[in-house]
Amino acid sequence: MRLRILLFIILIILYVPTTVSAAPPSLTAAFIRDHQLWIKTGNQEIQITKNRYVYSPKRSYDGRFIGYIDSDETGKKSNLFIYDTEEKINYQPYVRVVTSDFKWSPNKNQLAYTDQGLLNVTKIKNGRPQGFENVSLGVSDFEWFPNGKEFIVSSQSCLRPTGWGTIPLYKIPVDANLAKDKIKPFYTIQTNETDLFAINANYFKWSSDGKWISLLANPTASLAMDSNTLCVISSKGKHFRTIGNMLWFKDWMKWAPSTNQLAYISGEGRFFVENKKFTVADMVTAK
Repeated sequence: MRLRILLFIILIILYVPTTVSAAPPSLTAAFIRDHQLWIKTGNQEIQITKNRYVYSPKRSYDGRFIGYIDSDETGKKSNLFIYDTEEKINYQPYVRVVTSDFKWSPNKNQLAYTDQGLLNVTKIKNGRPQGFENVSLGVSDFEWFPNGKEFIVSSQSCLRPTGWGTIPLYKIPVDANLAKDKIKPFYTIQTNETDLFAINANYFKWSSDGKWISLLANPTASLAMDSNTLCVISSKGKHFRTIGNMLWFKDWMKWAPSTNQLAYISGEGRFFVENKKFTVADMVTAK
């Protein structure tokens, strides 16, 4: 009888399901405090830089690297640095990289940046972004295509005796290396002084499904303080639409995370709280 009871208890222990809860992975965030780069993992904060003037931290697609700009209070310098979270070191991808505009590839640890109109892209050495290759000249602004193989690039329009010209956009492969035959026209923004007056295109942002890309068409400096034109272009460069007018702030326009809706703060005039309205544009109805 005792043996039967013992066997019964053993069977219960073997067949009753047990739940094992693994501890959730610690979240990691990079942030700026007192102009220095910090990383927070769980409840632990680690200071990464000292005696610098850091801004614009951006993580690589897999989170291993953090790119940032080392500047100063006067803005006279703007040097690109990278922090390797695995090796725990700060370094520059080249002897000196001067830029204020850099962007990580969407699918690999490669970084693109502009230096006085020259678009460059880093090489990969020992698994890290190191060195660089030239991509294209005459670049005002740029963004990676979602496939990580090409860039959409804007170039400022030219002032002619008849007025400002059109704004050309190009599709350029990462390995263009300044070869003109690899640089293809993507779209040309037709401008005029009444409907769409602009001399440049900035702040490219892709929709969640990669079917649309938004941009801000900017007029000359003084006029840009009061109004810029928010536009969208289809991913093939076949459809172009003006969405509305807004101020020159890239964070004032954002795509929905799962739908083709573009939210922005519309309105003209350089005062932040006057004549401004939160607006959502639907790309289905915008066609």
